[in-house]
Amino acid sequence: MVSLTPSLYLQPSLDRLRVAVLEQNRPGSVEGLLAQHILKDDPRITIEWQVGCTQAWIDTEFKPTNIDHVAALGYDLWAKPTSKFKALLLDGHSRVRERDAFKGEHLSLARNPRRLLGIILGSLALGDAGSETLHWCREVLEKMQQKYATDFDPLVLYLFFRALGSKIPIATQTGTGLYQLAFSDWVIRHRMHQNEPSQQQLDDARQSILFQTATDLHFESASQAAFIWSSVTSILFHALGSASLQSKHVAAVLRNFEAAMKRWRWDGDELQKPIRWPVTQEREVQDILWLILRSYFPDVVDEDALPKLGHSTYKADFGIGSLKLIIEAKFATSKDDFKKIEKEVQEDCIPYLRDLRYESLIVFIYDDSASVQEHDTTRRALLEVPGIVDVVIVSRPSQLTPKHAVPQRKKRTPKSPSELKTS
Repeated sequence: MVSLTPSLYLQPSLDRLRVAVLEQNRPGSVEGLLAQHILKDDPRITIEWQVGCTQAWIDTEFKPTNIDHVAALGYDLWAKPTSKFKALLLDGHSRVRERDAFKGEHLSLARNPRRLLGIILGSLALGDAGSETLHWCREVLEKMQQKYATDFDPLVLYLFFRALGSKIPIATQTGTGLYQLAFSDWVIRHRMHQNEPSQQQLDDARQSILFQTATDLHFESASQAAFIWSSVTSILFHALGSASLQSKHVAAVLRNFEAAMKRWRWDGDELQKPIRWPVTQEREVQDILWLILRSYFPDVVDEDALPKLGHSTYKADFGIGSLKLIIEAKFATSKDDFKKIEKEVQEDCIPYLRDLRYESLIVFIYDDSASVQEHDTTRRALLEVPGIVDVVIVSRPSQLTPKHAVPQRKKRTPKSPSELKTS
């Protein structure tokens, strides 16, 4: 568990990080666009971004021979696929390919991963039209790997991920610098990592991030500041969430399911155009649970891919990382389904909780058959399974038609030749 003690001293550092990012929040800034790329998916950090390549910037600033400008267009197209500047980007790419990426050593494109990432993202955003430039970038990366085997910015690893699909190795060892630790934390949160650190390594790394940010904050660019800012904010959010929220609170929210279904639409036949929302399968129950869980827990994810076990792959219905909790939904159509559900959950628990991100599981069962006599038996049985902290079983509201009674669409039978003649 990450201690909250350093958070008392973090505000001045967080202010410095924010200022560093905002200083680059202007149209066409490569550093600003990369910072946006890093932070845009974080709901806890709000910035009114102004880094996009506007028509005014194109008219007054843009030059197709300027690599910064071409990289900026690449970032912009990646963020806004409908950008109207694709032709300008293609022209810029053709000029980039004519250059020697290694000329000038420390001033070269190969030594500036922020620019090169913009070129790569632009190539990917262009699809087939960007394939030639993407191939050129891949060749540059392969040469970089040979020439700068150990001397490179960690961001280069992200370039390999984007251009070649290479998973990113994670550095968590003692003595690792703040920027590299924050970059690794960002990579793990976005599931781009190659190796799986132990929970102790993760906790130690995150503690080090908070401590270094509070006592010895150092960064060289707005993008580095963005990685650190994102990491610190995420760590504090999860630490505070763990301190205040627990699995029992999730179960309490789920127990309101039956009461909430009072407003579930199932209009009577007296209406000219009745609206009816049938719930006939597990997927539809998951849709309802997503609306409920996402309203309370902003870090909930659906269909979270878990580590492979043997030949089998697994996906958790819902995961709440801050609580290290999985929610698994089941759909019972008859009383006989409860025995099958018990067996399925017991078998799934082992692979589910092998993932170091999760430690416990809540089972949610929607009983379409209203076989309430089975509920207590199943709940007691599942609560004995290690890792299961609660079982919530709800019944179909009476206004909904059970699955077996929902009319199925009739298949249209083709007319016979005689019917076709008379029609």
